[in-house]
Parts: sequence; C-alpha cells; structure tokens
Amino acid sequence: MGNGRGRWWLGVTGVLIGTLLIGCSSGGRHYGGLKETLSIDLRPNSSKLFVYQLDVPDARQRPLVQVYRSPKDVTEHRRREPLGSREYRQLRSDAERAVTLTGYCREGFLELDYRLSRAEMWLRGECREGATEEDRSRFAERSQLPIPQPE
Repeated sequence: MGNGRGRWWLGVTGVLIGTLLIGCSSGGRHYGGLKETLSIDLRPNSSKLFVYQLDVPDARQRPLVQVYRSPKDVTEHRRREPLGSREYRQLRSDAERAVTLTGYCREGFLELDYRLSRAEMWLRGECREGATEEDRSRFAERSQLPIPQPE
C-alpha cells in the first residue's frame, strides 16, 4: 500500500513540475480577447509617432468587479511592487515588439504617454530616428499597421 501512495505522489509532483515548466516557458503574451493595434503618424518634420493599444471589446458591458483585501495584504503588495507596474512593463515590452516587427521604429522609441485601465491599455511614443524616404513611401498612406503574431 505504501508503494502505491509513493507512485501517486510521484505522479502529482511530475504533473506540477510539468505545468510549472510549461507556464514559465511561455512568452507572456496571452491577452485572451484583447484587440492589439498599432496606429502610426508620419509628420512633415520627419517625426514618427505611434500609439500601441490593447482594447477589451466588451469591457463597458462587464460589471465592475471589486476585490477587498485586508490592510496587511495591501501593505505587503505595495512593498513588493507598485500597482500596475507589471502590466506597464508588459505593455512597454509589447509596444517595443510591435514597432520592431513592423519595421516602424528601427532604433527604439521614446515614451510620450501611457494609460492602464480595465477597458484599455495604450502607449504613445515617438521613434528615435526620423522618417527616411523609404519610410515615407512604405508608411505614407497608412494609419494602422498589422502586427505580426508569433507562431
């Protein structure tokens, strides 16, 4: 009977380790239901502006959910990480990925503004490099760029 119990624990441990490994190896880009867009704006002065945005299509139809925590939990959470900082880092990383994969910003970007809310997340930025003639011919007639999705 002890041998069966050991096998059971070994099986449970294997499943937990496998789940942990699969979760840690993912790219961190799971937005279930969010719409990802990259709006662009080439200015006459060669500035290249953009807005990277994630929208929840039906966020205004959902009821507001509030989670209450004890003061101890809130204090410990604040010591660990400011509210929204993980989401901000993910938004910034995804914006960088989008402007790089589309070829819109070749040398990175400067962040001008951002917003995090339950209905939307966006980051507005300006490419570090100015628009070239190639950029003007490639992006001139476009206001949005399709963002390639990872395979």
